[in-house]
Amino acid sequence: MKQTWVRDLKPGMEINEVFVLRSKELRDYEKGNFLRLELGDKTGRVDGVAFDNAVLLYRKAEEGDFVQVRGFTSTYKDFVQVKVDNLFKVEPDKVDLADFLPRSKRAPEELLESYRREAERLKNTHLAQLLKNILSDQEIVKGLLLAPGGKLWHHNYVGGLLEHTLKIVEICKKACELYESVDKDLLIAGALLHDIGKISQYEVSSFIDYSDEGRLIGHIVEGDRIVTEKIKEMADFPEELAMRLRHLILSHQGELEMGSPVVPQTLEAIILHNADEMDAKAGAFRRIIESEQEPGKKWSSFVKLINRFIYFGETEKKE
Repeated sequence: MKQTWVRDLKPGMEINEVFVLRSKELRDYEKGNFLRLELGDKTGRVDGVAFDNAVLLYRKAEEGDFVQVRGFTSTYKDFVQVKVDNLFKVEPDKVDLADFLPRSKRAPEELLESYRREAERLKNTHLAQLLKNILSDQEIVKGLLLAPGGKLWHHNYVGGLLEHTLKIVEICKKACELYESVDKDLLIAGALLHDIGKISQYEVSSFIDYSDEGRLIGHIVEGDRIVTEKIKEMADFPEELAMRLRHLILSHQGELEMGSPVVPQTLEAIILHNADEMDAKAGAFRRIIESEQEPGKKWSSFVKLINRFIYFGETEKKE
C-alpha cells in the first residue's frame, strides 16, 4: 500500500516508494551522464535525478512504467526533487491504479447522465437529435467517460472533461438569464460539444499524456470533424444552424494564438469562450489551492504558466 505521496514530499526525506515514471532522459555533464526523471502519482509530479549508474538506471524501466524508487529528497532551484539511488520496475498488477490516476469526485457514469439530461432539455429539434445521435455512438460515450479536461492545467483527471463541460453549461444558463437575445439552445449545445474532440486528445493509462492525434491534430479540429460528420448523417439539418454551431466549437479558445482557427464573432461564441475561460482558470486555481494549501502557508509556489503566485489567505498553524 502506497504510503508516501508527491504532495507531501519535503527536503530531507528518505524515499522508498512506488511512483509512475512519467519521463526519463539521459543528459551529459562534465563527469559523464546523469539521469533526469519525472515521477508522479495522483497527487502531483516531482523531478528526480541520478548521477551514479545513470545509464543502468535508465535501462531499468520505460516511460509509463511503475517504479519502486529508493533515494532521498533535496531542493533544486527552490523545488523539491528526488535524488535517486536505485529504482526497480513494478508490475501493474502489484499496484492500485487509483493511487496514480486521479479521478473526479463524481462517478463518470453520474456525470454522463447529467450530460445526457442537459442534451434532452434542448427544445430545438435539430440540435436535440444531433446530441441524441452523438450519445448513441458508443465510441464517443466511452471517450466521454474516460477523458480528462486537460493534461496538467485544469480538470486533469478521469471524468474531468464531463465535469468541466457541465460547469460551462451552468455558466451559460446564467448568461442566458442576463442576455435575452441569446439563442439558448444553440449556446447550450455548443457548450456540450465544444470540447468533444478531447475524447481522442489524451492517452489515459498509468498517467495522462497527449495522444499522437492530440498533438498533431488537436481537439478543436477533431471536435469540428466529429460534429460535422454527425450533422451530415442528418438529412434536414439547417446549414445556417450548422455553421453557427461549428463556429462555437472552432472559436471557443478565443484567440488565434490560443489555438482557435477563428475568433468569436457571435454573441453565443463570446459567451461560450468566456465561460470556458472562467471554469478552466477557476478549476486550475482550485487544484493548486487544494494541493498546496496547509496551515500557516499563505502563498502557493510560483505558477509558471500564469507567471504569478496564488494567495491562500491566513490559515491557522497546527499547534
